[in-house]
Amino acid sequence: MKYRCLAWIVCLLSACVHPGLNADLNKPIFPVKIGTYNVPRQHGVTDLFIHSPWEPTQYARLGLPEHCWGVNLPNTSHDSDTLVSSPWRISLDSTRAVFERQPRTGVTFIARAETDSMAVRLSIQIVNDSDQPIANVRSLVCFKPDATINTPSREDGMLAFRDTSYQMTFFPSGGRKIHLHEETTYHGDYPPGIGESNLRYKINWGVNIKGQPDVRSMDVGAWFLGKNPGRIVEERADPALIAIHADGDTTRWIGLIWDPPRVLFCNPFNPCFHSDPNFADCPPCATTGAQGIIFFHDGTFESLVQRAMAWKASLTH
Repeated sequence: MKYRCLAWIVCLLSACVHPGLNADLNKPIFPVKIGTYNVPRQHGVTDLFIHSPWEPTQYARLGLPEHCWGVNLPNTSHDSDTLVSSPWRISLDSTRAVFERQPRTGVTFIARAETDSMAVRLSIQIVNDSDQPIANVRSLVCFKPDATINTPSREDGMLAFRDTSYQMTFFPSGGRKIHLHEETTYHGDYPPGIGESNLRYKINWGVNIKGQPDVRSMDVGAWFLGKNPGRIVEERADPALIAIHADGDTTRWIGLIWDPPRVLFCNPFNPCFHSDPNFADCPPCATTGAQGIIFFHDGTFESLVQRAMAWKASLTH
């Protein structure tokens, strides 16, 4: 008995002298919780609330989707003509959410979100049980940390990530960390009413994705066309990650990425951030879809990119 007690004391002292041996056991867990609105509304009807792992009382709004439409696919929109309750079914522990909708007979739209310790995994599926093919699908997925500019900040908003001038917004390209607006190139005109005096706060910069079609040649919504306040920079993202660091803290990041990806863009006037998904055409009796993820990240931008690449490598299509 005496020797067993002595062995226990030695083990305890060893753990104190070598705390690194038990580092994994002592790692803090930062659970991300999912919620939604509880009062019927007409705008933002597809919104999920993604709570911060750093400040759990704060949350961002995720429009999953903001819009999703295509040939033979009526729009699943965040706007409604009438007051509606949230379509989301959320698990009792607030870690999983799903909603289904039928844009037309024989077609089912399914959106899902599921948390882990420092991320939220997303998916969109379009199940086509009709006799018509679905083609040219477009989708916008909007991440909005706080209230719209020129309106009071939400008390429960993620104010530290409310970037209204691109000062905190980055994407990877050619192995480099690219600062949106500051280190990007644009050749062309600006929309009416936008010039050097208000360019930083009103134009919506979009970013093409390496290996994907140039979105200037297709309809991804009206945000960058003609007189609207959006334009595409010349640099291409690789991978399709858009990342925002906290105000005054370049070691705390939120990153968004979809696979397959369509386009990145940032709207500083809203303000909101997009890494939007791409969808293969869907013949009758088939399914198309995309997977995404929101990363909450403590560390460097480069280590965030490594997380994004590891996530992409883990996917099965």
